[in-house]
Amino acid sequence: MTAVSPLRWVAGAAPDGLPVVRTLVAAGMARIFGPAPFDPADDAGDPGLLGPASASWQVIGEPAAIVGGIRALLVQLLHPLAMAGVANHSNFRTDPLGRLHATSAYVSATTFGSTRQALAAARVVRRAHAVVRGTAPDGRAYRADDPHLLTWVSIGLTSSFLATDAAYAPTPVAGATADALVAEQSRVAALLDPRVDLDALTADEGAVSSLRAGTLALPLLEEGNLPRTVEQLRARLAAFDGELALTEQSRDALRFLRWPPLAPAVRAAYLPMVAGAAATLDPAQRTLLGLPASRVAAWPVLANTRALLAAFRLSTGVSPSLQAARRRVAAPVA
Repeated sequence: MTAVSPLRWVAGAAPDGLPVVRTLVAAGMARIFGPAPFDPADDAGDPGLLGPASASWQVIGEPAAIVGGIRALLVQLLHPLAMAGVANHSNFRTDPLGRLHATSAYVSATTFGSTRQALAAARVVRRAHAVVRGTAPDGRAYRADDPHLLTWVSIGLTSSFLATDAAYAPTPVAGATADALVAEQSRVAALLDPRVDLDALTADEGAVSSLRAGTLALPLLEEGNLPRTVEQLRARLAAFDGELALTEQSRDALRFLRWPPLAPAVRAAYLPMVAGAAATLDPAQRTLLGLPASRVAAWPVLANTRALLAAFRLSTGVSPSLQAARRRVAAPVA
């Protein structure tokens, strides 16, 4: 008979976590990543854009995805034009966790929210993007809704979910499931393109069904900007290599991400996660950020983050957003 570790036994006995600890951890995580962005009582029976069988529910419902969200911010700041938009149009200096809150809310709503809530989240981001435009320090113009920059931000996020899932999830996705995650996240990202009429889409149940099935024509996908498989994702990331650089704006943002002005208790929870995120970056990305490129140097951090996420998984159980989505889907339709 195979022995069962004490941690696995307790986790199996308490799949929803340990009640008192779960409440304390949830409160701390809300301070770092923001409150739940949607009401699970709304839209009973609605599967959302992706649905319970999706790879995204599996990957983003896993605590490793929390570290993936932080990793995505590290990746995004490597593009000078994307970073210029953040530096010139966000308040990260006075609200260092604001971007984490915004990223977390968008991902939670588009992944686990109802169809209506997911499309509403896309509208919010598009309104924010509409005013993010200007000139970078190197003289180049930028705008947040540029298909090229939308692609960079999207593939940075998707690749980060895959990287942290591979490093920290108990059962990482691979093969067809990993490809499905890429396709699903690209479909969601394609909705941020101003050429997509979200009002018409919301009103057309047939179009929504096609979107869920992956058959709806979306410009960023049809033009080949956004990938549909892991292989395409790697190719798209590689295509950006010549554009990446650590600018002074990037260094400023990196300093904030690595040591934000937070209360000591919140910082104690945050710092291991940002270290764990950095440890999963590709060697070239780590070199650009001025971090040791050797995987050997990252091993202690990887081990520490695995232990932290194991304890987190044990104390909280299934992702609260995933729990809420499951309750909504199972609720009787009025």
